[in-house]
Amino acid sequence: MNQSPAPIDLTLLSTSYAVSVAVLEDLRARRRAGAHDAELIDLLTQHDRGGLDRERARALVAELPAR
Repeated sequence: MNQSPAPIDLTLLSTSYAVSVAVLEDLRARRRAGAHDAELIDLLTQHDRGGLDRERARALVAELPAR
């Protein structure tokens, strides 16, 4: 019996924040590698990474799964 957790579907976050799944997968990988939330928020404010304002970027990072 496999007890490993099911993979997280990032589609809901992608739709909610209008950020591509590819960007969210990259952010999740960066978080696993040790990136701090501030770095992830800065990336999300860049136009090619979502162009979110800081408050929405902060909210997305708070919801981003670590695994």
